[in-house]
Amino acid sequence: MRRMAARKLFLAMQVSVAVSSYLRASLLPRLVEALESQTLPVDRFEVVIVDNGSTDATAEVLSDLASRSPLSLRIVSTTPNRGPAGGRNLAWRASGAAIVAFTDDDCVPTQTWLESGLKAMGDAHRIVVGRTAPNPGQEAMRGPFSLTVSVEDTRFLHTCNIFYRREDLEAVGGFDEGFTTPGGEDTDLGLRVRQLGAEAVFCSEALVYHDVGASSLEGALRQALRWTDIPRFFAKHPAAREDLLVRRVFWKPSHPRVIASAVGLVAACAITPFWFAGLSALVLTLPWLWFRVWKRPLSGGRRRRILVLPGAFAVDLLEVFVMMRGSIRHRALVL
Repeated sequence: MRRMAARKLFLAMQVSVAVSSYLRASLLPRLVEALESQTLPVDRFEVVIVDNGSTDATAEVLSDLASRSPLSLRIVSTTPNRGPAGGRNLAWRASGAAIVAFTDDDCVPTQTWLESGLKAMGDAHRIVVGRTAPNPGQEAMRGPFSLTVSVEDTRFLHTCNIFYRREDLEAVGGFDEGFTTPGGEDTDLGLRVRQLGAEAVFCSEALVYHDVGASSLEGALRQALRWTDIPRFFAKHPAAREDLLVRRVFWKPSHPRVIASAVGLVAACAITPFWFAGLSALVLTLPWLWFRVWKRPLSGGRRRRILVLPGAFAVDLLEVFVMMRGSIRHRALVL
């Protein structure tokens, strides 16, 4: 009888929620609570959370949540950390529904997330990209170096809020675990599934809120060091340069401007007289200053934006060096 009941529950599952978590034990109860509040009945979906080599209290927190949650909550543990691609592969492969919905441990799905995503998927051969917005309850935390995610279209296929058919994930072999750091592995998966003929559609009703990180120059510099696999993505998908890069080479629109500024500052050191050197450096730096102050201003008031410009310059320049290092490693030029 128990086996028959389990089989009926499995057959009733419409969607599996797949999450890979690393060192965020404190955020997991909030995520599970949001999933418990879905308008889709709890017997219509399951949740698989991978403890991706965490060394904090993640294991204990997940064990407690699994013991008292009304969700069908499955915990998978792995050591050591397998990176975002490896962790998510473990999650979806441990699940059983025909549709897999991915989100992250620093996200809060709204109540109609699953129901809206499933409705948008329908019976068509699709990838459904849900809307992601900064957590409105954390707006006061936003600053010039805050990290968050906003998704309003299907240009990038972020795994914080996306729905796939299991058969498509199986057909392409899931995430490419050659991506060892965050950045590119999610859109790479999406493009490979699109090559099977799947249509990517945007669903604004399938809304997820993404945390807003505290504004920290040190944190922004550490974050910049993580993007070494971006050139790997373009080595695999050279045709994507046209749509996803600036002038087919630059990762961000600030990068050509910060390169020109850096060249101007270095060249100024070898120019005399001093006034001419300073004028040359200023002329080459003006495009970056215009971009950071007026075109794409950092968060915060104007005075604060001016004060943090040296830090923003350092972050932009570090990102360029990280792109150069990744370009050499993956033999694909991205700056």
